[in-house]
Amino acid sequence: MDHNIWNPQGVSRRAFLSLTGGGLAAAAFLAACGVRTKDQDDLRAASKWFSDQTIISDGGPQRTIWSFSDDQGNLGGLAPESIDVEVFNSDFQLIHSTSAQRHVDGVAMPYYPVIVPFQIPGVHEFRFDLGKHGKYVGYANPGSKSDSTIIWPGDQFPALVTPTLTSSAGVSPICTRQPFCPFHKVSLSDSILSKRATVLIVSTPAFCGTKWMCGPVLENLISQVGSNYSGFDVIHAEVYSNPSAKDLGPIAPAVTQMGVNYEPFIFLLDEQGTVLRRLDHIWDNAELQGLLSLI
Repeated sequence: MDHNIWNPQGVSRRAFLSLTGGGLAAAAFLAACGVRTKDQDDLRAASKWFSDQTIISDGGPQRTIWSFSDDQGNLGGLAPESIDVEVFNSDFQLIHSTSAQRHVDGVAMPYYPVIVPFQIPGVHEFRFDLGKHGKYVGYANPGSKSDSTIIWPGDQFPALVTPTLTSSAGVSPICTRQPFCPFHKVSLSDSILSKRATVLIVSTPAFCGTKWMCGPVLENLISQVGSNYSGFDVIHAEVYSNPSAKDLGPIAPAVTQMGVNYEPFIFLLDEQGTVLRRLDHIWDNAELQGLLSLI
């Protein structure tokens, strides 16, 4: 997996829509930005599992995702249920303090979503206290919604055509899961024009760069809603137009129009096609149930 999240020009095609920055050490980011903190040598680097593309400073509370490792690797079952977090802006002013809960229901790696109301763009420092497991540091760089290419809660989602069992929309196969998942009955364009809410998930089960992350999210959605759901539409869209093991090829047209450079992600749209919630990169059953509860 390509970890060069800070230089999008250097990201390989295979990694283009995978989570490219997952294991990036905070120290590497510091070196690139010329930023250092007090007592930095006494801190471990937190693992960052999100792209800065998914956070902004002028869009309400923002979801960041972190995990932690010791010298033997990811803490796994040793990860504490709750951790303390402080967030500082580029002037080292404390802007937010909270506790974050461990999430692991239906995913392979324990992770911690930290929800932050960023006030200004720029580099922010996260300080994590894991008790007996030590202290960690990580960095995030929110931008501005006006400069963003992706779709945010409160935005109207475009009526994009997505592949169905009767119309491939230029994508083959329309689903790389074997067997096909049950979420290719209706196009996103038709769902948005209907009076039904929409759950849209974008992932590529056979070709995702981080199978332990983007593989389970589709399976978890199938487990949660089944194949006989009613009252709303569930739509799965593949990332690539015509992928193979040797060449993933171009991005699917609908995904290109969504303006992202990562996967997986999931949207909940209301009956008018307005975005109610979006989850990016990794989410467990608990977060998925929270999204579905809004329907």
